[in-house]
Amino acid sequence: MDGAITGLIIGAVLTVLVLGWIILSQKPMKCAACGREQPKMRAPKNTQQAMWGGYTCAGCGAELDAKGAVKKRE
Repeated sequence: MDGAITGLIIGAVLTVLVLGWIILSQKPMKCAACGREQPKMRAPKNTQQAMWGGYTCAGCGAELDAKGAVKKRE
């Protein structure tokens, strides 16, 4: 039983470290509308951004897709 708990803890710590490294090693995203650099840790403003990625620019409020292009209104 103790071995299983130890394995779970080690796995969780390694997962957090790998995900943190991936997030911190990404190139900063820039807004296509105003050029402002977006934060590395994104906070989705709607379900579309949560599912498919994307940002709402902290500077001008433009909605950006996952690649940083200004999203067209539908």
